[in-house]
Amino acid sequence: MRSFVQTVDLGSITAAAERLKIAQPALSRQIQALEQELGVTLLRRHGRGVVPTAEGRTMAERARQILNDIDAMARDVVASDHRLRGTITLGLPPTVAEVLAEPLVSETLRLHPEVRMRIVSGFSGHVQDWLQRGTIDIGVTYQSRRVPLVRSQPLLMERLFLIEPAGAPEEPLLLAEALNRNLILPSPDHGLRRLIDDAAREVGVEPRVGVEIDILPTLISFVERGAGSTILPLVSVFRKVNEGHLVARPIRAPSVDRLLVLWTPLNRETSRLTGPFLDMLNATVRRLVTNGEWPGTEL
Repeated sequence: MRSFVQTVDLGSITAAAERLKIAQPALSRQIQALEQELGVTLLRRHGRGVVPTAEGRTMAERARQILNDIDAMARDVVASDHRLRGTITLGLPPTVAEVLAEPLVSETLRLHPEVRMRIVSGFSGHVQDWLQRGTIDIGVTYQSRRVPLVRSQPLLMERLFLIEPAGAPEEPLLLAEALNRNLILPSPDHGLRRLIDDAAREVGVEPRVGVEIDILPTLISFVERGAGSTILPLVSVFRKVNEGHLVARPIRAPSVDRLLVLWTPLNRETSRLTGPFLDMLNATVRRLVTNGEWPGTEL
């Protein structure tokens, strides 16, 4: 199974053989024996390597889950001295990673120096997909549709602000007024944009969207240069606001909030690392919010 997963991940029997330090013919025989035993074709060969069939993709996903469980079992059995060891993988949206990743890594190194932490970043839909596939242990996303095989718990509430160039007024404004600005927003497929569009429908206002940009640093740069305004959580621009490059205006009547949610998979056994790591993650979030290091949020 490890050989097959490695081959799928690298898309090449040659590359997988080099990574696994075995001969290429031996790896090919392993995969052929697996296909014969199952009675299905798992890989299709082409000029540049191999790609999994539909059956191969299913096999790879299930194999990853089984291998993760085997690794977790080995860690649990070996860790008789009660010290936490092993690897835990956390998925975060980009804006959350900016504020949470560094303090969380520092806390992990301080409290559990033998734990290897891996952080991957992606949009909420990607993080949920990784959880379902078993490629990450814990995920943090903004509130979205419930997904099978994954449990959730609220983490914090984040408020959105109208972000404008330096020199703009700083007082709060109505949501209808914010939506009537020349806005630079993500595309309609983006979770933040869907939240803004839903809020606009509730107040019966059509947002004035001049430009759509899904790359956050580029979007912020255009606002900073005076090309328009945007609607974002405060943490995304907190440093630039403090430096006087941007203005963040609270939105009222109604405010626009989004819930940050913590997810863990239901379809595999929880490792010894998961519980203590969840406690540490929650404690780190509480500290950041309480100390004002995660502005514009409430627990």
